[in-house]
Amino acid sequence: MAKLSLAKTADQPPSGRKRSRRSFAVKALIAVVAVIAFIFFSSGTANAEEYEVQPGDSLSVIARDHGVTTDELAAANGISDLHLIRIGQKIEIPSNEYEVQAGDTLGGIAARLGVSTQALIDGNGLEDANVIRVGQQLRVPTGGVVAPVNPAANYPSLPGRLLANPDRLALIPSFEKWSAHYGVPQDLLMAMAYRESGWQNDVVSNKGALGVGQLLPGTATWVANDLIGVPELDTSVPDDNIRMSARLLKWLIGYMGGESPAMAGYYQGPGSVQARGYYDDTQEYIDNVQQIRSRFVRQ
Repeated sequence: MAKLSLAKTADQPPSGRKRSRRSFAVKALIAVVAVIAFIFFSSGTANAEEYEVQPGDSLSVIARDHGVTTDELAAANGISDLHLIRIGQKIEIPSNEYEVQAGDTLGGIAARLGVSTQALIDGNGLEDANVIRVGQQLRVPTGGVVAPVNPAANYPSLPGRLLANPDRLALIPSFEKWSAHYGVPQDLLMAMAYRESGWQNDVVSNKGALGVGQLLPGTATWVANDLIGVPELDTSVPDDNIRMSARLLKWLIGYMGGESPAMAGYYQGPGSVQARGYYDDTQEYIDNVQQIRSRFVRQ
């Protein structure tokens, strides 16, 4: 479990447009797609947001800003000429909806639905990608909901305990995101979290360590406030917990001088390691993480 006994450290860490002629065949195809889209989006299986065309808008810009394709936008609105829209025109932005479940992260939702996290952020006007609530309805851009993405597809050797739990596999995008963001080895972060909690965010140790990364409350507060500078981070939110674990690991690798000492510091506490050396179970922890680390290498 992650524990600290050190003084706090601060983190240093288009202008002109021309109308183009469309062939009869292209217009006919768009018209057919528009009819199909009208039937689908009128069936009650999806909701649409209305957008009023502003000066300087183009259909492609509106589509990009709302996370859909230009053709989908044209089809949903019966537009045959992609270059012809007028100021004040009402454009329907088609989208599906997803209800946030307990344990969801935005990255996990995006991965399951086959869209980008940024598309979800933009499409829902989210100011903080780490703050979503259970029961919240998220508009999902139709452009990406073609085939759900299996977040474990690039990890052929994951432990069976993870493969049997889709909710845990949905955390893979968070591990990928924050390990890349803080520049720590992804396989190491994932292996340590697996050793700590089995990627379960409801786990609380007998010493009070919390969540995926088994962070002690005092450690989590220090990491959120001083290393990251975002006091609102919450260990009960899986994405936040993984973010804090990744940032702590980054700090420990630098402070302790390498990956193995960093693992020891994460498990035993850096102050204790420096004062007393490794405990027997600390070395066992390091050996165990190293043994399972290869199972979390992305192929």
